[in-house]
Amino acid sequence: MRRKIAAILVAHIADYGRLVADDEEETLRRMASCRSIIDDFITIAGGRIFNTAGDALLAEFPSAVEAVRCAIDVQESLRTRNLAYPGSRQMSYRIGIGIGDVVEREGDLLGDGVNIAARLEGLAEIGGICISRAVYEQVTNKLSARFVDIGARKVKNIPAPVHAYVVATWDDGRSSGASQATAIPASAKSAKGWLSVTLIGVIALCAVASAFLLATQRPDGKASLSTNAAAAFPPVPTSPPPASSPPPTSLSPAPAIRRTSSVKNEAEVTKRSFQSCKDLAAQRGWGSTESLGKTAFITACMKGDLD
Repeated sequence: MRRKIAAILVAHIADYGRLVADDEEETLRRMASCRSIIDDFITIAGGRIFNTAGDALLAEFPSAVEAVRCAIDVQESLRTRNLAYPGSRQMSYRIGIGIGDVVEREGDLLGDGVNIAARLEGLAEIGGICISRAVYEQVTNKLSARFVDIGARKVKNIPAPVHAYVVATWDDGRSSGASQATAIPASAKSAKGWLSVTLIGVIALCAVASAFLLATQRPDGKASLSTNAAAAFPPVPTSPPPASSPPPTSLSPAPAIRRTSSVKNEAEVTKRSFQSCKDLAAQRGWGSTESLGKTAFITACMKGDLD
């Protein structure tokens, strides 16, 4: 046994069981054709297939850059071939790539580097590629591909979370979907933030208005304003009431009301009772019929405004 650092590529057919159940012979024939294409790309990139298990294959590369370039070529080639088949019969691979210290034994590779690559393959989308952060640090700015950070993921049988990236090589709504998902929520959060602020403001205004109405409500149900409230809210000017129509004129002229001089002081004013003022009105010519003039005469008499 000997140890070495290697980039590990793990590829697996998505929905392989369903494809076999639908048409076993065609699926096996197409899998052999796809394997031939994949083997050619791996050889060109300087890699080596060290293990296969049914519809999966494992390959090693001396360079992380060559491993990722090979995966991109494989996925684009298979994507083009799938255009000739309906969606239910398309054969697509998931690919995961990791890099680490592995143990070589009789041509096979073992260790955490292989296990992490296998778990990254499970995080990849159908027809997509998922790489570890260690691979990303090796290939960034060296390949014409976009890498989308999907964060640290907890995977099976690996103690620590694995920080992963998705390789986006085309805009078909798959790999680019992750990058769009990171951009769209930013504006959505901003819109929601403004909506929340507006809603809170409206609720606060309603609460203040309700509190003000309750504070100015009198027990009899009528609104009353305190001194501070009256100062804050000046009275609204109102138009003067319409002038009342003049009393109907009688046929005979009404006797004049003689008023006392306004310079008399309070001690000199002679006040009379209602009955005496009524008798005086009769003496002055006011008849028994009630009228506004007679009422005004009696009122002035009681106040002492007549001599």
